[in-house]
Amino acid sequence: MMGYDYLLWTRELTKEGMFAKNASTVAMTSEGNEIAWKGYAAVSAAKTALEASCRAMAVELAPYGVSSYIVQAGITDTPAGNAIPNFDLMKASARIRNPFHRLTTPEDVAETILGLCGPTLRWANGSILRVDGGEAISGLA
Repeated sequence: MMGYDYLLWTRELTKEGMFAKNASTVAMTSEGNEIAWKGYAAVSAAKTALEASCRAMAVELAPYGVSSYIVQAGITDTPAGNAIPNFDLMKASARIRNPFHRLTTPEDVAETILGLCGPTLRWANGSILRVDGGEAISGLA
């Protein structure tokens, strides 16, 4: 339902005229969209549906001036993350893999979302933006 709810709510808000011109919608995904993590299969499936919804919304809602984005945050020490089995190992691995040798912070993610909601990144419509300091693209450091 994660991906479908995002689509349904956005459609409903658009239909009701609740978005300002040049509005942005932003949802969150994770590296678990591409990598199999034990105990994460249902969330992984939901994240890929969310990403497909974002692409569809980018096309469907552009005529209304609404952009759609997905942010793929790196490993972030949050209560939700800590509910994932073996998250301590994931955090340790991320610190090694990340070129900056630290975890992504909520502030890192918030800064990107703020940028997506401003006037300067509108042409990235439909994109999945990695906000992880290079964690997902680096090999073992």
